[in-house]
Amino acid sequence: MSHLSHKAPFRCPHCGFVQEEPEHLISTYCHGCGSHYEVRSTSTSRTLSNRFHHALLNRTSRSVALQPGCRIRCYHCGEIHEVSRYARSTFCPFCGAAIDLCDVTISSTTSKPIDTRGNLTITPSGYVCSALTVCGRALVAGRITGTLVCEATLHLACSERLSCQMSARSIIIDNEAHLELTCPIRAVDLTVQGQAAGAFECAGSVWITRSGSIEGRISASAVIVERGGTLLAESSIRPMRDQKSVDQEDDFDVLIAVEHPLPAY
Repeated sequence: MSHLSHKAPFRCPHCGFVQEEPEHLISTYCHGCGSHYEVRSTSTSRTLSNRFHHALLNRTSRSVALQPGCRIRCYHCGEIHEVSRYARSTFCPFCGAAIDLCDVTISSTTSKPIDTRGNLTITPSGYVCSALTVCGRALVAGRITGTLVCEATLHLACSERLSCQMSARSIIIDNEAHLELTCPIRAVDLTVQGQAAGAFECAGSVWITRSGSIEGRISASAVIVERGGTLLAESSIRPMRDQKSVDQEDDFDVLIAVEHPLPAY
């Protein structure tokens, strides 16, 4: 029975983290990045001497600890935790919800909830009709309804009438886009290169390029219109905050308040 308790070192193929596991292991989850992987032949693992293994384990642990992590917000419970930048998925330690970290491309109609911190791409033939869609960065060249929360940059490159509540740290409206927005969109900063009509709430500035045009209503701290740009909107300009401790992340935290969070699953 004693041979069943023997352990051997196994290296994660994703991040290089080495961990002790039973020598007859078939597959496991990496303790460093959380990725699942199948192990190789145990004979290869046994070739590592104990002294070499401990030195490698200590060196790898230090290198992983020095790598900058990613702060992940769970939209099921609202809590924030940190994961390795090498991770492909994670579980919220507060509510246990699964969070994807991979890129997603939509080229057809889907109503499946999307909750990823990777890049979301909606092609011209794609249509997302989900109550809440969460992503890291997004390129929307098709259609989307419901609520979209983009933690980084949202690039709108479609010519549609969108019925979607959109929030992002930065929103760019492409120079060939012609948008009619039925719901207010919220951002820290907004850059308009094409044509858009709707309500825009910005914690920072609105930049209208020489090919850009906005109609509707604007609330921002500053509005910049290049020569050739068009602004036909009711504008509410608020003064910039004086406190240096208040940064864009704080402004974005206010923008992404979700009235109906994702259900835990």
